Amino acid sequence: MDTFDINNEINKEEINVEEIMGKIRENIRKRKGAGVLPGKNIGDLQQEPSPEVPPSESKIQRDIEYINSNWDIRNNSYFITSHRPVVGKFLIRGRELVHGEVRRYVDPIFWKQTEFNGSTVRLLNDTTGKLSYYNNKIEQLRSEIDSRIEQLGPEFDNKIEQLRPEFDNKIEQLRPEFEDKIEQLRPEFDNKIEQLRPEFEDKIKQLRPEFEDKIEQLKSEIQSSIKAEVNSRISSMELDIENKAWLASILDDKIEGEHKDKKIEAPDSMALDINYFRFEEQFRGSREDIKQRQSNFINYFIGCYNVLDIGCGRGEFLELSKDHGIGAKGVDIDDTMVDYCLSKGLNVVKDEAISYLEKLDDKSLDGIFIDQVVEHLEPDYLIKLLALCYQKLKYSHYIVIETVNPLSLFSFANFYIDLTHTKPVHPETLKFLLNSSGFRDSDTKFISPVPEHSRLKQIPIHNEMQDISISFIETYNQNIDMLNNVLYGPQDYAVIGKK
Repeated sequence: MDTFDINNEINKEEINVEEIMGKIRENIRKRKGAGVLPGKNIGDLQQEPSPEVPPSESKIQRDIEYINSNWDIRNNSYFITSHRPVVGKFLIRGRELVHGEVRRYVDPIFWKQTEFNGSTVRLLNDTTGKLSYYNNKIEQLRSEIDSRIEQLGPEFDNKIEQLRPEFDNKIEQLRPEFEDKIEQLRPEFDNKIEQLRPEFEDKIKQLRPEFEDKIEQLKSEIQSSIKAEVNSRISSMELDIENKAWLASILDDKIEGEHKDKKIEAPDSMALDINYFRFEEQFRGSREDIKQRQSNFINYFIGCYNVLDIGCGRGEFLELSKDHGIGAKGVDIDDTMVDYCLSKGLNVVKDEAISYLEKLDDKSLDGIFIDQVVEHLEPDYLIKLLALCYQKLKYSHYIVIETVNPLSLFSFANFYIDLTHTKPVHPETLKFLLNSSGFRDSDTKFISPVPEHSRLKQIPIHNEMQDISISFIETYNQNIDMLNNVLYGPQDYAVIGKK
């Protein structure tokens, strides 16, 4: 019977000491006959093991802690900022583009390396966990045996002391095995890293020229963008400085000066005897197209119950308001338009805009919408109309004025197809007129883009092109973008003001 058989006997509830002693003697006799048991001079084998951690094991534990803390080589804490207030956002955008391009090539390599590191660390942790588990089991067995020895008394001391070297030998035999496993894995891990290192370095060398080219391209684009933005800002400032004083003096004369008591009549162009319904159907677009375009502004009137649509035409905005639960009423001077709207059950009256507004109570409207009307009006009439709109609108509510965009040559070239058009209104002029009438927080939105197939085409760039060819094409494409903005810019714009 071996040592573990003796333990089984000891674990029984009723212990037959004589029988156990007999088995122990028989077991010792057989082992001595086979030469398995050591002699009497066991010497150092009876010494207690040192409580200190062996230097090699301490080093392994330190290495494992380091690997667990540093296996993920990705850098997720990097972020881009700029302290420059004006060009900062462009620099940030440029750096983000460069960073994105670099990451597109480098991230897959780092991902593979991180995955490999994670797999290796998990393998090492599993091996270390098993080593710790077996060491704990051995210590538990040692403690259990010592406890049993104390319970059985001095009678078994000599026998247990003879068996202790066997347990110690087992422990010592297992320890090198586990240490060898770890040492065997270490070169494999080191070799994997060394194998991947040249591949990683080669990838960086291969990608470096491409990164440098991308950086140069982005640098050129950023510089061009910043230059265009600065020039645009300077032009706007010059326009503001040169024209606002002139516009202010005209407005003061028109509103408070010699024309103050003069009755302003509706423009004669609005009274042309043509079928304007058929004209709009042919040249402006279908009612569905117009409703789609006007849906950009419906959110300014959500929850309102008394919105006025000045120059309501075919009633597209009135239908759109009805669909969104908005209370809206239209006014127009064209008989055909009014009859058409009434036939569709829309709330419309035939009247001239200023005359109708003068009949309303002050601060009675909670929204005003004017679509494709101001380009038909003379300046005097437009100024008076905006003053009345401010007077009749409630506080914190909006006026939306949409008209033709004269900054687009495509749009301006078709402006005079409509004989009732008086003159186009510049976006800055209309915004200034709104502000001068008392409206605040004015904003300009450009809508109705020219279809892409009607715009100038860029030259595509291919990977096989030479760097000098790419540079020329990029410059050409930048010029095409600028030309498209001038020639084929948005066809319409809207100025939104808040009282």
